[in-house]
Amino acid sequence: MLLDSGIATIWRGTNTAPAGDMPVIEYTIQFFQSYYGDKTVGINRYWTALAHDDRADLLVEIQRNSGISTADRCEISPVLDIESAGMYKIIQVQHLLDEDGQPVTDLTLERIHAIDDEKGGDGDGGTDLPAESTDG
Repeated sequence: MLLDSGIATIWRGTNTAPAGDMPVIEYTIQFFQSYYGDKTVGINRYWTALAHDDRADLLVEIQRNSGISTADRCEISPVLDIESAGMYKIIQVQHLLDEDGQPVTDLTLERIHAIDDEKGGDGDGGTDLPAESTDG
């Protein structure tokens, strides 16, 4: 297990909307933190994600944690590749054994705000980033 690419922080969301209103999810609870290792997003994983209207941008390996779900968000803080830094939606969680027989969790991640996306937002009603100011 080579977890040398940076730190992955898993954030858990809570509904902050008043009762009866549309849910507003804010990711403020730090659930888990681990060093991570980059893995290659294979062609099958990539096209399977696209078939389900998702986009597999990143695949990371972290220390095993069976409490992580696709409702959580993952913040990536890389050591070298700063272009991949940011918040990601978890689209798949897999609990595996690595090449050394150690228990690990693989996370397939989709970038919430694309690098070239001007408006931001992932369309799930959450507030992952502060709203942009409309002042002139």
